[in-house]
Amino acid sequence: MRAKLSSRERIIRAARKAFAERGHDGVSMSEIAQMAGVKKALIYYYFPSKEDLFYEVWQYSIDELEDHVFSETSDENVYVSKLKRILRSYIDFITSKNEIKKIMDQERANLSREDNESWKRVRDRYEALKEKLSSAINDAKAAQEISKDVDPDSAADLILNGFSITEDPDGLESIREIIWRGLFSNSGE
Repeated sequence: MRAKLSSRERIIRAARKAFAERGHDGVSMSEIAQMAGVKKALIYYYFPSKEDLFYEVWQYSIDELEDHVFSETSDENVYVSKLKRILRSYIDFITSKNEIKKIMDQERANLSREDNESWKRVRDRYEALKEKLSSAINDAKAAQEISKDVDPDSAADLILNGFSITEDPDGLESIREIIWRGLFSNSGE
C-alpha cells in the first residue's frame, strides 16, 4: 500500500494518526516523518510548519466528513429526510472514522487560537462546515418542516459538538434522538 501512496499522502495519513493519538502539541515532526517513512526535510518541503501540516490534515479530514455527510443529500428536497440522513451519516462517520473524531474532539479548544494564521484557517474551515449544516437546518425551518423556534447555528453547534460526549453507539443514538426531538418540538411532527 505504501508504494501506491504519494509521499505527501503518506505524510498526511501519518500526521492524522499521530495527531489523533497525541494531539497537535504532543507529536513532533520527527515522529511524523518516522511514521510516514520519509525524511523530516521532506515534510518541510510540503509543509513549512507543523501548523501548516495540521491544517492540511484538518482540511483533509473535514472534507472527508463533509463529503460523507452531505453527498447523499445534495439532491434531497424534503428537508426532514435530508436532516435525518445528515444526522445518520454524521453518526456513521464519527463511529467509523475514529481518528478524525479524536482530532476534532482534541483540537476543538484550539479553534479560538489567534497566534498563527494556520489556526485561523483551521477555525475558518470548521466554521464553513458548521455554516453548511446550519444552512440545511435553516432551509428546513424556512420550509416549516421543523420548529420555528430552532436557532440553526445553535443546532449546528449541538450536532458538531454533542456527539463528542460518547463513543457508545447506543449513547450516540440517544443523542441523535434528543437532537431530533428538539428540531421538531412544536412543529407538528
